Amino acid sequence: MKPLIKLALTGAALVLIVFIAFRLHPLLGWGLVIILIGVMVYASRSNYYAIRGSTAFAADQFEQALAWYRKAYASKPCPEKHQVGYAYMLMRTGDPEQAVAVLQKLLSRTANHEIRMQARCNLATAYWLQGKRDDGIKELEGVFEQYKNTLVYGNLGYFKLMHGDLNESLEFNLAAYAFNNDDKTILDNCALNYYMLGQMSEAEAMFEQLISKSPKRAEPYYYYALTLNKLGKKEEAAEQIKLALSKDLSFLTTVTRLEIEEAAKEMDAEQ
Repeated sequence: MKPLIKLALTGAALVLIVFIAFRLHPLLGWGLVIILIGVMVYASRSNYYAIRGSTAFAADQFEQALAWYRKAYASKPCPEKHQVGYAYMLMRTGDPEQAVAVLQKLLSRTANHEIRMQARCNLATAYWLQGKRDDGIKELEGVFEQYKNTLVYGNLGYFKLMHGDLNESLEFNLAAYAFNNDDKTILDNCALNYYMLGQMSEAEAMFEQLISKSPKRAEPYYYYALTLNKLGKKEEAAEQIKLALSKDLSFLTTVTRLEIEEAAKEMDAEQ
């Protein structure tokens, strides 16, 4: 039975039961209404926990976000989308092994195509964080065969860039750019790809597009500063490296805070 039909029939049955209860006695009817409201609140508590977790995450309060999502996951029933969210929070707080366990369990049970694709995208990231880069790329390439969207283009483009042939990754990242030339991750991948290939003018043009969107993390500003410095634009490079110092690093980064600080010192000495 389709979920919507099943939900409609269940709702109709409950309305009929409540109606009969009120006909028998008003107190019986109101008592039943109160019980039904309590049941609905209890059954939907995982949604409340997940909302609190998402709010904490938006404020970069990752440990709090994890705690709320853990409560959502422990609540039965826990919607599958919240199970994916819990796994993501585990990764963001440094526990990719547990994230893999959560996602594999979900994948063994769900038949929802959208959920399966989201879970596999997160599973690929968890593998990457574990150092299983080949497994991460293989998993994401499997998703890409069935499901092409901005998130998959961005994540797979980054994985290919960090773990493959630079010319091959540039071909993929430019295809991603053609798919969506407004996404920050895709712009960052293209800019970094050009930088790593030594094509500084092309990297600068891509970084200009990206920086105009005020990215949240430090890496774009860091690599833009390096690009400008190589192009001899010392003052502009110094401005960008200062911005990099004021931002947090991405959780998938290969850059360290020490590298940014050392680059800032070198650029300051050159002025």
